[in-house]
Amino acid sequence: MAEVYREIVLRGRADWAEVVSTVRAAAPTMARDGRPLRVILTDDDQDRLEVQVKAYWSSLIEPIAEQVWVEGQRFSEKAWHISMKERFLPARELRLPDGSIKFVQPSIARGEITVREMSQYMTKVAAYAATTHGVQFD
Repeated sequence: MAEVYREIVLRGRADWAEVVSTVRAAAPTMARDGRPLRVILTDDDQDRLEVQVKAYWSSLIEPIAEQVWVEGQRFSEKAWHISMKERFLPARELRLPDGSIKFVQPSIARGEITVREMSQYMTKVAAYAATTHGVQFD
């Protein structure tokens, strides 16, 4: 069974039509297979969602790790995750109580990235993997 995950930003009527079209296309197959269709509405500035993290690992990082060879070597999902977050999530400045400033590693952890940022990050990872390494995603 292929996993369905789709994000659509609602800015106007055309976006709403895309939501309706997506639901109409997916619902019959999911109903036939006895799987519920979940629709989540959220504010872009809300903390990233667990469903986003799950889709990131299963729909992006896993296919990358399975399909990409670099100089004759394959790398783990963890290695690809670290590589992608360092490439596409900028380090953040953190001012410490003693006045010093440290750069904090980027993260997709709860409280570290919003729904919008996670969506943008996932788009960048997918585009990079497809164009640079020829990864094919379902």
